[in-house]
Amino acid sequence: MCEQNGLQPDKPSREALRRHREVWWRTWEKMQRDAPLSALEVRIARVIAMHPEYHHLFDDKEHFLDRDFAVEDGLNPYLHMSLHLALEEQIATRQPPEAADALFALMQRGLDRHAALHVLLEILGEVVYFAQRAGREPDVALYRVRLKELLKR
Repeated sequence: MCEQNGLQPDKPSREALRRHREVWWRTWEKMQRDAPLSALEVRIARVIAMHPEYHHLFDDKEHFLDRDFAVEDGLNPYLHMSLHLALEEQIATRQPPEAADALFALMQRGLDRHAALHVLLEILGEVVYFAQRAGREPDVALYRVRLKELLKR
């Protein structure tokens, strides 16, 4: 399907990106109104709360939903927060268990939770990046090995 519409097979469509961002924006909007949140929205809200430097992005809905980020803009905030959310889910479900173990070990060594998450995010980001470049699924075995290496340091 992607090849038919001229998109790269591994690149999400503009509509898919917009739908993904709408979940984040709706959560932000509910946070502003103190409206009840679903379980997923609670996790999203926690990630948003950890990143006040991105809160300004939520001020303009249309710009928020459609903005593109170039490499020279630095890290894409949507990608960054989405990786945070993925990592939070891994830790909550202990899948893989090495993610929770590595977070705990880093915190035992004196890092605060957010700083420890960023160490793990570097590894997750690299695994995802190399998988995308190769056009395949992330290498979970490699990810687990890299997380285990943190426990040995």
